[in-house]
Amino acid sequence: MLYRPLSRVFSLTAALLAAAAPLAAEAPKKYSQAQDMAYGAVLYEYFQGNYFDALSTLLVARERDAIKVHSDNAALIEGGISLGFGLRQRAATLFEQQLQNSDGDSETDARLRRVAWQKLAELNYLQGDWPLAAEQLQKSGAASESGLELNLALRRGDFAAAEVALKAKSLSLEQRVLGNINLAAALAREGQLSAAAARYTQAAKLARRGDDSEEMRVLADKAYTGAGYAYALQEQHSEAMEAFRQVRLQTPWARRALLGLGWSAINSGQYKAAVDALQYLVDNHGDSAAAREAMVALPYSYEQLQRPGNALAAYHSAEQHYHAVLTELEQLQNSIASTEFAAADGVAQRYGWLQLAEAPPLVQDNRRYLRPILQSDKFQLRLSELRDLRQLSQVIEAWQEKLPHFAHLIDARAQRHQTIVENYHSAQFDQQMQIAEQQYHQLDEFLGRIEKDRDGLALLAAQESEDSEMLSLLRRAEENYKVLEKAGRARESQGKTLARARGILLWQASEDYHHNLWQQRKQLLKLDEQLHQAERQRRNTDLVARRAPQLNRLHAQVSEAGPQLSAQRAAITRAADLIEASIRKDVIAELQRERSQVQQYMAHSRLAIARLQDAAMQAGPAAETQEGGEDE
Repeated sequence: MLYRPLSRVFSLTAALLAAAAPLAAEAPKKYSQAQDMAYGAVLYEYFQGNYFDALSTLLVARERDAIKVHSDNAALIEGGISLGFGLRQRAATLFEQQLQNSDGDSETDARLRRVAWQKLAELNYLQGDWPLAAEQLQKSGAASESGLELNLALRRGDFAAAEVALKAKSLSLEQRVLGNINLAAALAREGQLSAAAARYTQAAKLARRGDDSEEMRVLADKAYTGAGYAYALQEQHSEAMEAFRQVRLQTPWARRALLGLGWSAINSGQYKAAVDALQYLVDNHGDSAAAREAMVALPYSYEQLQRPGNALAAYHSAEQHYHAVLTELEQLQNSIASTEFAAADGVAQRYGWLQLAEAPPLVQDNRRYLRPILQSDKFQLRLSELRDLRQLSQVIEAWQEKLPHFAHLIDARAQRHQTIVENYHSAQFDQQMQIAEQQYHQLDEFLGRIEKDRDGLALLAAQESEDSEMLSLLRRAEENYKVLEKAGRARESQGKTLARARGILLWQASEDYHHNLWQQRKQLLKLDEQLHQAERQRRNTDLVARRAPQLNRLHAQVSEAGPQLSAQRAAITRAADLIEASIRKDVIAELQRERSQVQQYMAHSRLAIARLQDAAMQAGPAAETQEGGEDE
């Protein structure tokens, strides 16, 4: 394919989301911060890498209509996350609703629309929906700037259109090199080997003329390898060998190039060159599939060089190697049958889904047998989907564990509510309210009489002070004086003293009248506020009582959530099991294919060993007969 592998496509999808998020509001007004709290929470989760939490927060906010200012950008983020999850139809719907409805006046809107549709087209191309990919690429307006146009032309078999797309000046050097390689591969599949070899050579030259990066060197190796095989299929072995020799030995393409060099040398009769290439391949890449094939070609080269001893030894070595490989493949196949391809580690890691899923260690450690399937986009997509489903199952399991706690909290809140209601509806509370009201009315009437009669002494008596104590003592003394006066035992001086004391207290009461009256008024206001507060509390309690059915509904919702989560988890488990079974089936099929190939190599080696041993036995008696005749 012309464009980058899945990991880079996913990283571009992440870049698209990152580009969408900062557009807090391009029009009609720019903001320095998020204007919707829910949108800010979405951005926080997104930039933390918690994409699942970001999507969940976004969906909840949408249900509550909590995002108003940034609704367009929120939809773009949802579309990007849906795209990364593989929800292509949902992503397409969101992009069409939001991007096509934008006014397109700003440069940012146009750039975002172009990038969004271009990346969506690339993902649909990966999924094999080429008509939809072509439609979305045209919507992006960037068809002439994308290498995807060339790939779509190749899928249609339109080589003329592919040639035109390849000549677009907007293509980068890397895209041009990859385009020539893809065009060459398509021509080779159609049997146009001469044109394919020319395209491969052109790609190699472009890569050599580019920057001296490792990526360009690898692309040159790939192009030279393709050119070599294109020449070899045309039986132009000299040109094929020259192309294969251009491939570096420390490169992923070295194994195929060495194998091609060996076979081209054999087919051209240059057996010494074949031995050198094949022996180097076996010695340095003995675990590769190319080396397993080279172990058959190497002893054949020795035979052609009339070195039967070396050939027999090489065949024996190959047979032993094939036997060990078959044993290892059988053990590996038995192990794969029980391997979990996305094992749950007990931690609900809800981020990282834009990254490719890692194959289990058993598969990674045996990539020499499983390289073709590990490099398959289909395998990677299914493995990522399986990982996401397993992680989602862990999330649901975590919520299932929380439900009993939620139910307990609701029960505790209901009990607290019941206690509050009972306290405020009890007879004791009503009695306290009545006593407080009586005190209020008594004090209000008392102050009314005081103000009417301007009775400072009565007001003084109501205070808690030394003057009020003195007034109390004076009144008792006056009562005692009256008793003595009736008995004829009172003295005039005592009466004058009492009158003087009353005058002083009266004067003091007159001086403090307004202050004392204000103090009593403050107590009256305080008591009034307490009564009003109690009444408000009672109304709040009644309101809580009326809201009591909400707790019941909430408890019912928690109870209903249990079976729903169980059903969802069961559905996710079934889907994950189907995907895992499909992955396991394909891996086992690849192992069986490899095993069948190795069995053929072993059968060929054993037949060659038998043939060489038979030839040696036939040569032995003939030599003895010849020696006996000479003696006579």
